[in-house]
Amino acid sequence: MDQSILNISVNDPERKYLYCDSCNSLLPAPGYYCVQCEPPQGPESDSDGELKFSQAMLRISLLTLLFLVIVFYKLDVKLMDGFSSSVEEIPFKVSEDKDFKVFFKVNTRMVNLRNLPNMKTSKIIGSLRMGDQVEVLGDDRVWSNVKLKPQAGEEAKTGWIATKLLDSEIK
Repeated sequence: MDQSILNISVNDPERKYLYCDSCNSLLPAPGYYCVQCEPPQGPESDSDGELKFSQAMLRISLLTLLFLVIVFYKLDVKLMDGFSSSVEEIPFKVSEDKDFKVFFKVNTRMVNLRNLPNMKTSKIIGSLRMGDQVEVLGDDRVWSNVKLKPQAGEEAKTGWIATKLLDSEIK
């Protein structure tokens, strides 16, 4: 009930009775609330803002997964490297048989030849086009150390190319 109505009833001796605003029935003196309407209810709690435990755990899980995806992407971590550590890689060796020979060709339209086997600190020392033939001197899983076949009047260049940008061909 409004406090101003209560003040009026206390200060005004002529007004001895108060009536309910909702049902217009007489209010009893000691409680000042309507017996028919019952005491006024407080505001209802807003359940939209509260999270259940399962909802909170789902949100935390999704944020953690998003964080891990961003970390793996930014640090360029390969997930398959962690799973294949128990598998021993057997290097491919070419026999010195004269019946066949392995050639490596560039499989992309344009490839940069770098002085170091990484993209962050290396410098581009040349470029290759699709189909250019190279000799692989050595490689790790990601980068291959290659030697370009010299063209007329040039000396052979050696550098690094991403291994996935090379195709092998046996002749």
